[in-house]
Formats: sequence, structure tokens, C-alpha cells
Amino acid sequence: MARVKPRELLPQLKDWDEVDLALCEIAECERAITDVETRMQAQIDEIKLTAADAVAEPKVRIEYLARQLRDYGEANRADFDKRKTKALVFGSMGYRKSTKIKLPTGTERQADIIRMLKAVGWDECVINPPPKINKDAVRAHPIDDIVKLGIGVQVDDEFWYETRKEELPNGTD
Repeated sequence: MARVKPRELLPQLKDWDEVDLALCEIAECERAITDVETRMQAQIDEIKLTAADAVAEPKVRIEYLARQLRDYGEANRADFDKRKTKALVFGSMGYRKSTKIKLPTGTERQADIIRMLKAVGWDECVINPPPKINKDAVRAHPIDDIVKLGIGVQVDDEFWYETRKEELPNGTD
């Protein structure tokens, strides 16, 4: 166990034999604590395994149904009208715009882009040291300006869904 700095107490131990016995008692207490923590951890591990087994089948079912939702949404995209979200009784589903910044892999090309970012005043897009590109900061700028600097941009509509979980009022009788 780790070293412990005891709180200030009035000295009650009278000789080295009592000091030795106090160390023995501390060791016994530490072992008792370790035993309790070991049993507790074993129970936690057992609960985790039981929970993992219990949720395995529902997780597979959720993945299957989520793919079904996505496929149905794609096939019936016209039903979304101009909105990107379709609200239903038990939840919502829809599409959101996702912008991904695609940086070149070559170190020389990245160094060129870093120089261009600094030249146009986008210093917040460069993290130091070592200088590297902050994609999140770049994403905050207009897409046309990003593309002009030679940085690739991929804009997609990504499917999402969310179930509605009703809140129970407080103090229900």
C-alpha cells in the first residue's frame, strides 16, 4: 500500500514493541480492506458479464432496426419535404449535414497549407508545436474559402434517429 502521513495525535505508544504491534494491526486492517475490495470487484465483474450477456441480443436487434430505418428513410426521402427531420410518435429520424475536412497526407503539402492558413490570417487553424492543422477550426470557415486553399471538403447528409423517452412527472401518486 501507499505511504500514509498520519494526522497529528498525542503520542500514546510507549515503546518500540507497541509501535511494532501498531504496524501489525495496520497491516491487518489493510488486508481486511483489500479483501472487501477484491470481493466487491469480483461482484462488479460478474454483474458486468451478466449485463453484457443480457444486452447482446437487444443490441443486435437495434442495429438491424437502425439499418431498416436508414434504408426506409433513403427510399422515402421525398416524404421529408424540405425539412431534414421527420417527427413520429415514438421518436424522430432525419438527415443532418456533415462536413468533413480532408487533409493531404504528404508532410510538404501540409506545410504548404499551414503557410497559406497563416497567410490568410486563419492562425486559429494552426496548432503549435509542432505546427499542425486544427480541422475543427478550419470547418468554421466558409466552404468555398477552404477549397480555395487546396483543402478537401466532403459534405454529406448523414442519417440519424432518436427515440422519444417520456419524462414522468415528479411526485406521481
